[in-house]
Amino acid sequence: MYGTDCPVLEGSEDAGSGVGCCSEALNLEGQGSKGARRQREVGDLPSPALRIGDSNAGRAMSHQILLLLAMLTPGLAISQHREQVPCRTVNKEALCQGLGLLQVPSVLSLDIRALYLSGNKLQSILTSPLGSYTALRHLDLSVNEISFLQPGVFQALPHLEHLNLAHNRLAMGMALNSGGLGRLPLVASLDLSGNSLYGSLVERLLGEAPSLHTLSLAENSLTRLARHTFWGMPALEQLDLHSNILMDIEDGAFETLPHLTHLNLSRNSLTCISDFSLQQLQVLDLSCNSIEAFQTAPEPQVQFQLAWLDLRENKLLHFPDLAAFPRLIYLNVSNNLIRLPAGLPQDSEDLHAPSEGWSASLLSNPSRNASTNPLSQLLSLDLSYNEIKQVPASFLEHLTSLRFLNLSRNCLQSFEARRVGSLPCLVLLDLSHNALEALELGGKVLGSLKTLLLQDNALQELPPYTFASLASLQRLNLWGNQVSPCGGPAEPGPPGCVDFSGIPTLHVLNMAGNSMEMLRAGSFLHTPLTELDLSDNPGLDVATGALVGLEVSLEVLKLQGNGLMVLNVDLPCFRRLKLLNLSENRLSHLPAWTQAVSLEVLDLRNNSFSLLPGNAMGGLETSLRRLYLQGNPLSCCGNGWLAAQLHQGRVAVDATQDLICRFGSQEEVSLSHVRPEDCEKGGLKNINLIIILTFTLASAIILTTLATCCFLRRQKFSQQYKA
Repeated sequence: MYGTDCPVLEGSEDAGSGVGCCSEALNLEGQGSKGARRQREVGDLPSPALRIGDSNAGRAMSHQILLLLAMLTPGLAISQHREQVPCRTVNKEALCQGLGLLQVPSVLSLDIRALYLSGNKLQSILTSPLGSYTALRHLDLSVNEISFLQPGVFQALPHLEHLNLAHNRLAMGMALNSGGLGRLPLVASLDLSGNSLYGSLVERLLGEAPSLHTLSLAENSLTRLARHTFWGMPALEQLDLHSNILMDIEDGAFETLPHLTHLNLSRNSLTCISDFSLQQLQVLDLSCNSIEAFQTAPEPQVQFQLAWLDLRENKLLHFPDLAAFPRLIYLNVSNNLIRLPAGLPQDSEDLHAPSEGWSASLLSNPSRNASTNPLSQLLSLDLSYNEIKQVPASFLEHLTSLRFLNLSRNCLQSFEARRVGSLPCLVLLDLSHNALEALELGGKVLGSLKTLLLQDNALQELPPYTFASLASLQRLNLWGNQVSPCGGPAEPGPPGCVDFSGIPTLHVLNMAGNSMEMLRAGSFLHTPLTELDLSDNPGLDVATGALVGLEVSLEVLKLQGNGLMVLNVDLPCFRRLKLLNLSENRLSHLPAWTQAVSLEVLDLRNNSFSLLPGNAMGGLETSLRRLYLQGNPLSCCGNGWLAAQLHQGRVAVDATQDLICRFGSQEEVSLSHVRPEDCEKGGLKNINLIIILTFTLASAIILTTLATCCFLRRQKFSQQYKA
């Protein structure tokens, strides 16, 4: 399919075919002169060792000089001879991490079984004193500055099983030292990651390791793997090559690894996989490459064991051909360029010869039983971040065991599952962040579905019983759509509304940002919600009785950003309510909590509250743990209940230092600076002012009365005098 330029990759000499890669690609074939020819053509990266001399004498002299320097340098830098080093020994394990050591300690107990020297400043590893610890099983030399390994240093440790040399400077030393690690007869795990190793250095470094099960060459500078790289490791089961620059793997590079089950090739530069034939492989990670196609060998002789395949963050244009992987349970092809065709290919006599855009894993074959259908054992499928516009029903038919399906962030405009028995085991379906306008679910589909994610779509008018037909639905996220809930039996609601009443399994519902205008009475009757989010619906009119039926189940209620001026919800009746978010509204009063409830978090930010009177908040004292009040015109006095919470520390009030209050018409002050006596002084001043005003008014009345009496008597006297 890829032309004659693709090298063929093979898992064993008997297979006859393997995994090939176009141009720069994964190369897993066993034999043939082609691989050797490619090695001669590509060659190894230039090695500094070539500049020292071409003769064996020159190499020997360089090796002796390096060995002498390695033995002298630590002694010149610092002397630790027979001095106690600050290592701790626990259960025959010497813990010497991060102590700034320049050489291996020589004063440890000779019977230690594990030696941890990571995070020091070791530059060379010599037989003395390391060879003294002959009982060592575990040796950790990671995160040092090691560039020299004395030949035979690890052969002096006859019981060594685990060796960690990650994140050192082995590439620098191996350019001059050809000794390598030598034979490691009992070592089961070897970590050489993060050493800037490239092709020829790896081949010279690795020796015979007949018991090796786990090898890490991650985070190096490998551009290709030669056929004989892993020749001395017949028991290898796990190989980690992530974060290199691999563009080519020579034919037969893995043919000597018959027990290889885990292979990590992520974060490399592979471009295509063809004729894949590693039948024994169970886990394959090819994520973060540039792969455009993935295909298996045409007629594999042995059934593939692959169960876990990661192809995310590549350049796949079509769904990969996976018909040869009947045991596959995990597949991730997210962040690609995949588009699924609208339907099955037409006029095709051979169902195994798919038309463009179709792989054999998508096609029906009536001769197969359900257990051998492609992808019939698949449990998890991630197709997110692709370019899928439609999911054909024929694709879903095969996914009879699927439990998790992620189709988020595609270009879906519709999704349908109408055939009886479709996706019978699916537990989670993620259709979020698409452009969905239509959602059609049959009456007996998705029988096991518990979580349905539909946020950030364009759903508006749906069949009224769309969600009521899902027998196991527990969590439903409709954030960012245009869905309107119907009311109870007495208020059915407008055309296109969705019925959320009578769904006995539904516990969590998010309808934030749906531009709802009206929440009718009985909207959630006989639906035992524990979490309900109705936020970000500006102008929402919450009718009396809209939340009736939720009093005994609701624990989280969010009404943020709705512009509410009046709250027609009898909140004290919700005895199990633990979190209440009323922020970003225009509320100024709350119903009175006179009896103890379960409320722990109350968010009242950016409202119009000036007072939180104790007679209304008293029932919250035993349960409330956090109170949010920023952005309210709080009064400094008259908030005795709030002041008591602040000073006694019974309730954590957000941003106490920034809460602002007012003393009457005076300028604003920080609520945390207000003391009870400030309000008492203010009260006394008001009383004195009232007394003074009262006395002045009384005096003025008395004086006016006396003046009037005097004037009348004087006038009467004047009249008598004239007479």
